[in-house]
Amino acid sequence: MTAIENSRFKVGASHTIGSYVLPGKLLDAIYQEAGQKIKLILGSCEEIVHEIKTDILDIGFIEFPIYEDSLILKKWMEDELVVCSTKELPSTLTKEEIQNFRLISREKDSLAYAYVETFLKDENLSYDDFYAITEVDKPTAIIKSVLWARPKPPLSTVAIVSKSSIEDESKQNKLHVSKIHNKTMKRNFYIVYKKDLAEKFDLSILDSKG
Repeated sequence: MTAIENSRFKVGASHTIGSYVLPGKLLDAIYQEAGQKIKLILGSCEEIVHEIKTDILDIGFIEFPIYEDSLILKKWMEDELVVCSTKELPSTLTKEEIQNFRLISREKDSLAYAYVETFLKDENLSYDDFYAITEVDKPTAIIKSVLWARPKPPLSTVAIVSKSSIEDESKQNKLHVSKIHNKTMKRNFYIVYKKDLAEKFDLSILDSKG
């Protein structure tokens, strides 16, 4: 292992990855390999890529692919998005059922919003099929909004979030999950970095941790 010659090894991550995936074994593995203190910075995927390009960050973890000629984008791990609610949900949801859902969503100009929009379109659905939509800019705030929502039958408050972000709430039965049309929403997480990083940092340490 060769220590990288900066005061801190700067890791950028999207809010979901930085809040729910990296903490624990992965951050510890990065610390051990970098041989120095870690600074974790959360931001949008676009912000992370920009700060890798401008040498503000050493490595980035993003939820959606953003291609830049000067950077290496490596597929990292698979993630699943699920519908969640404090109310028990059927294992699969129909158009008629989501019409009674108040959706807490990411903001309209985000990559997460666009990904879900594409999924819904493939299922002959749209955001307009939900009873109402509230846009929130951070996944943690979305989850809190669902947990704190007051039940107003027949309406239910739901969100579409990374399954990894609600593992604890799901195990404790605070949140229940479901799928739309019984279809799994799979996506990939990515690592983004400059070519010279691979010469001084063993990226393979990220393949077996989680």
